[in-house]
Amino acid sequence: MSYADSWRVTLLGRQSHGSQPENSVDPIVLGAHIVTRLQTVVSREISTLQSAVVTVGTFHAGLKENIIPAAASKAPEPEIEELYRFPRNLNDVDETEALREHMVETLGEDKVITGKPFMGSEDFGTLAESVGVPSVFWFFGGFTEEQMAAVDVPVNHSPQFLPVKEPTLSTGYTAAMTAVLSKLSTSS
Repeated sequence: MSYADSWRVTLLGRQSHGSQPENSVDPIVLGAHIVTRLQTVVSREISTLQSAVVTVGTFHAGLKENIIPAAASKAPEPEIEELYRFPRNLNDVDETEALREHMVETLGEDKVITGKPFMGSEDFGTLAESVGVPSVFWFFGGFTEEQMAAVDVPVNHSPQFLPVKEPTLSTGYTAAMTAVLSKLSTSS
């Protein structure tokens, strides 16, 4: 899994009534240009051989529809505040293979799939990194084959995300216990 950084950017400008835009420095116009420009970072600044995702998740400006809250191209330097940072989440190769063997033995070859790297981020990597131990992060499915065949399958963070209760819970429990017991049996 990839690194992830999040920031809050506060654009500053000069307020004016909506009927007098020439007296303003409009942060909404500036913000719109920044959003548009950010969307080209991946397509024009990152090599086609690399992966990256840039997302503007929220955009808040102004309090009244007829008031320009601040500045555009004449804006002062924006205030940028780092909100949080996730390190990359890299599975240990040897531990992954060992765990995969235990999972196949317990769940069956058809139930264990080796996935590909993807652009999500996860703070799980911080746990192992902070204590200097190898780690393995895995996913398990929670939808029926019929649900997976649908055109628009909801993913986590979606309000429509609702995995089936069983066998999701029992599979998750079995996978977790398999991981724990595999480490206990090799440490003795």
